[in-house]
Amino acid sequence: MIAAVKIRGNVDVPQPVEDTMTNLGLKKRNQIVFYEDSESIRGMMNKAKDFITYGEVSDEVIEKVEERYQEVESGTVVSARPPSKGFRDTKRGFNQGGSLGKRKSVDSLIERMV
Repeated sequence: MIAAVKIRGNVDVPQPVEDTMTNLGLKKRNQIVFYEDSESIRGMMNKAKDFITYGEVSDEVIEKVEERYQEVESGTVVSARPPSKGFRDTKRGFNQGGSLGKRKSVDSLIERMV
């Protein structure tokens, strides 16, 4: 399963990217959406990579989210709290020391938000 977390708000977002995030179900900051991994979903997440972070999520983290919030299925959107100790940098990519874009795993971030 793959998860995406919206990190940045809706100010100055290009319309095609905003439409993509709406189609993913991400309307507010700190929302987490879970999907089954597919090429089309990854393409949508890659298009919005400057405003979200995404990656694989483990079953253990999904269980923690289910305990705290609700049952998780493909397409489930969870409004979580901001992560403890905050985001690293909300304007840089993950490989540049920031929080945005693709990661191998979003487990540590989601655990800090639950």
